[in-house]
Amino acid sequence: CFYSLPISSQEGRPPALKKMKVFSLVVLMALCSLTMAQSLPLVPTLYKLQNFTFAAPYSCGGSYQRSALFLSSQSESVNSPDLLLNGACGSTPYFQVATSGSDLGYIEIYGLNTPLSSLSAQDLQNPKNLFSINANVQVGHTYGITGAKQEFRYILGVTVNSMNPNGSLDITYAVYLYEVAKISAQSAGFNWLTKPQ
Repeated sequence: CFYSLPISSQEGRPPALKKMKVFSLVVLMALCSLTMAQSLPLVPTLYKLQNFTFAAPYSCGGSYQRSALFLSSQSESVNSPDLLLNGACGSTPYFQVATSGSDLGYIEIYGLNTPLSSLSAQDLQNPKNLFSINANVQVGHTYGITGAKQEFRYILGVTVNSMNPNGSLDITYAVYLYEVAKISAQSAGFNWLTKPQ
């Protein structure tokens, strides 16, 4: 947010007009500060335990504003959540990583009594555990989430703290990896429906 108030143009103007311009500048600066304070970072802080509340499952009165966790300004700017709480009303809610056709992701299910503070990024990629595209949510369970979107990829650990049926869900999470990348080269002709000949 930028605003310039030319000093030379203020000479000879009535004091009330000068005060109104200064007041407008102060209000604009305050709004810019508030907006900047609420925006997400380009990339999140790693290994920091944080809490988050989903308001409702996406398919039960939810929306991306109420049902999605965005970890960075990158995922928010392309409206591609890093983790979505989904599920029809009256059904068991589930976590979803891939929210569009080009997304790749999986969820590793750890079960009960696995604190995030005991898990590393390597643990979250352990082939001995159960992997799924979506995972039903259960209170007290821990999940490892790996996502790859077109311009970013990440590893995230989540523990479910509490859940209200068809309503809010409280989690504790930690980010283990978050990378933003631009495609510098790619093979031509990719299509999700094309088969080799």
